[in-house]
Amino acid sequence: MENTDPRAGVFVLANDRVADWFSAFVASFRVYNPALPLLLIPFDEQSSRCEALVRQAGGDVYRDDAAFERLERIGRDLEIGKTATGPHWFRRFAAFDGPFDTFAYLDCRMLVLADASGFAAAARSHDVPLVHYDAVINQVYNDGPIRAGFCRQGLGHGFSSNIWASRKRLFSLEQMEAAGKELVAVRDQMNPRNTDQFFLNYLCDSHGLRACHIADLDSRFAHSAWAKDRGSVYEDAGGVWRKWDFGGLQHRRQMLFLHWAGIRLHPAMPHFSVYRRFCEPRGPLGVLSDSVLMAAGTIGYWLRSNRWVNTAYHRLWNRTKAPR
Repeated sequence: MENTDPRAGVFVLANDRVADWFSAFVASFRVYNPALPLLLIPFDEQSSRCEALVRQAGGDVYRDDAAFERLERIGRDLEIGKTATGPHWFRRFAAFDGPFDTFAYLDCRMLVLADASGFAAAARSHDVPLVHYDAVINQVYNDGPIRAGFCRQGLGHGFSSNIWASRKRLFSLEQMEAAGKELVAVRDQMNPRNTDQFFLNYLCDSHGLRACHIADLDSRFAHSAWAKDRGSVYEDAGGVWRKWDFGGLQHRRQMLFLHWAGIRLHPAMPHFSVYRRFCEPRGPLGVLSDSVLMAAGTIGYWLRSNRWVNTAYHRLWNRTKAPR
């Protein structure tokens, strides 16, 4: 996806609690995007290590404290006690008033495995208000009149708020605050946890704006970036990262991103070896330690995902927690 828009750039949100993720993100980003502008939105005030990392990579830090406060207020109003840090997620929407005419927002718990400049400019090049990647409507809307109404209109795609591209001033702060007030009244029809995710979807859907999956616009790309989806990820002889899913619909499609949403950073996580490609070199003891933990974690994952083992575990757990 070659970039034809020099006014495009990328935002990422992070703090020092996810600095290990962020370090690999920045390294992978610069391998394939040596000149694409990158701006870090600090998740909170504990972001000094991430700020240093992004500046070392030729990026910068984007701050708008007044906008951050207004956006976090929206998040606080929508929080129902499920995600203590949820209001900080809303800082990402400051990108709508940032310096780029078109931009991509990317989660830091991911790798960028290709030239992302075309994705950052996709809203202009494809003439669509918002371009997204993964979509799971149950992670956005609960069953109810709002979800059903949007779906009947051909809206309600239920896309992730972790990988998306749009354009400057698509929404103003005033529009976002108004949407936040509307959502407070129908909070029970929204996902209990993903406050920023249903918020962005509702912004688009309530304004009747089209949102398109990048793989529908460009068939070269795999339809999912999530690391837990079926298939493996490999680098071909030409240096292109692809999905290996023989017999599947995404077999040999290009991986633009690899995303570990909801997955703890650990040697046993899916595609850990790909993550390690973009980290600081490890000595022999570190490699051995990773290998042991990966083997142990693989066995643990099999045990947790086995239906019989999982059922027995929960029966035992419920029995020990039953009132006596």
